Amino acid sequence: MKSSIATMALLGALAIGPVRAQTANGLGATDSEAPRIVDVVPEPVPVDQIKSPAMELPDDPIEPYLLTKNDGPFMVLAKTFQGPDAQRMALALVKELREEYNLPAYVLRSKDWPGGSNIRNIPPQADPSVTQASVNVPEKFRVLDQAAVLVGNEKTQKGQVELHHKVKKIKPRCLDNVTTLFPWREGLSKAIRTTNPYVAAQHLYPAKKDRLIVQMNSGQDSIAHCPGTYSLQVAEFTGRTTLNEKDPNFQGHLNLMRSPLRSAASDAEKMANIMRKDKEVQALGQPVYVYHDRTSSKVFVGSFNSPDDPRALEMRNALVKLAVPLHTSPTRSKTLDTVIAPALALTDLTPIKKHFEP
Repeated sequence: MKSSIATMALLGALAIGPVRAQTANGLGATDSEAPRIVDVVPEPVPVDQIKSPAMELPDDPIEPYLLTKNDGPFMVLAKTFQGPDAQRMALALVKELREEYNLPAYVLRSKDWPGGSNIRNIPPQADPSVTQASVNVPEKFRVLDQAAVLVGNEKTQKGQVELHHKVKKIKPRCLDNVTTLFPWREGLSKAIRTTNPYVAAQHLYPAKKDRLIVQMNSGQDSIAHCPGTYSLQVAEFTGRTTLNEKDPNFQGHLNLMRSPLRSAASDAEKMANIMRKDKEVQALGQPVYVYHDRTSSKVFVGSFNSPDDPRALEMRNALVKLAVPLHTSPTRSKTLDTVIAPALALTDLTPIKKHFEP
């Protein structure tokens, strides 16, 4: 551990540039005795002189103070502690920030985030119902005894910047009793802006709406009008993934009326129309929808509010039986050019419907 700390101290010293220092008379300096730049970098505190905190550390249960994915998402990393008492020192700082500065502060332990992976059911990779890391399983990876203090529940980067300026000026009393490698770093002056690691990037910086997708799905039978959250995909039509320069459709100006994606959209609309008019499909009592994006067109059947809706299973079984008759039955006035292939599970429409939110 000593060699590790010594290495960290050396790297920290090398990373520090020239440091501003006050003149000999300190706060009593006159205007003519302004702070000057010195070329000598202050030496870190020797490792053997780093002592345990000279204060009584809290023994409160840490669970109520742990960071979850519901916090943030834009935050400020105030301080990082390392060593056997890291967790309790972080808790002391969190309690002071909450009680004396009225700031939302949280503890993030390295063992909750080993390697940034989800080996312990960690969000955002974990199931959406999981809001906090699970550390009830035996240790699988060696991690440092570290605990970080994160501050803030800001929803915008502008709010995060304002919070950052505020946090950097704070000099918590609890840090006065903690020996550090770099004693000239007062209080939380080295706080940095960060984000909640439990929140996925797509939720931090949501993509802009694709106007083309909105335009392509403006029809009355678009999946945008599906009242449910789930639907069953039964077919998908795709365009080309590569461009054949010798294809007549791509000679000269690109003719969208004859493009593969245009054909895919037409095929999906044609299938949906035939299914809507089929008596056996109508008997299922579920609507038929289409969805077009930049790479494919899909056909959906049904509107459900739960992925485990028993009606969905009954409908799927019925569609599986109808797949061949819909394609080849001579008794039908119109048959499908393509056999439907009902998916094994319902599709969550939440990501799709985001394109159509006001």
